[in-house]
Amino acid sequence: MGTWGIFMNICLPIPFVLLVLLCAPAPRRFHRAMLQVVDKTLGVSFFNNQLSLLHFMLVITGVAFLTTLQTTQKLAKDRGFNVGPESDSPLIQAGSMGKKWRSERNFWIAFICFTLWCLLARFFKILLNKARIEDELANVKSGGGGNRNVGNGASSGAAATRPAAPPTAGRPGLAESLKSK
Repeated sequence: MGTWGIFMNICLPIPFVLLVLLCAPAPRRFHRAMLQVVDKTLGVSFFNNQLSLLHFMLVITGVAFLTTLQTTQKLAKDRGFNVGPESDSPLIQAGSMGKKWRSERNFWIAFICFTLWCLLARFFKILLNKARIEDELANVKSGGGGNRNVGNGASSGAAATRPAAPPTAGRPGLAESLKSK
């Protein structure tokens, strides 16, 4: 399997499946569970917790997209796309058209992969904000204001004064880094 085969088998299905899970119409509990699954998946860290899977894949797919864009433009300026009757033989024409087809195919694969990862990042951030706002609204409706456990039968003073937390609280990761942006 070549480089583009690996690219297709890794970079394309992951964001597609995660986006489908996030967009599936389901009850709130299911969405909260899927939000946690996506956060754990995207929060996988590389390089001593300096780079998450989301950021790593955005860099990889972005570089692939820019590289294929450059290759496609280069072939458009060269003889690669300009196949005409002045070509020497049908084999040269077929080779030029093959280069054109491969470069365009790779361009669209890279473009779709990069777009899916960007959509996943943005949609995930929007859903995290939505979950945080829903938690705050539920706390206000229950009369708790900023206290998460007031109205939920919490009897401990420490538990009653704990502020509302997003569904991925308790572990530093992607959710916290996306909130700060």
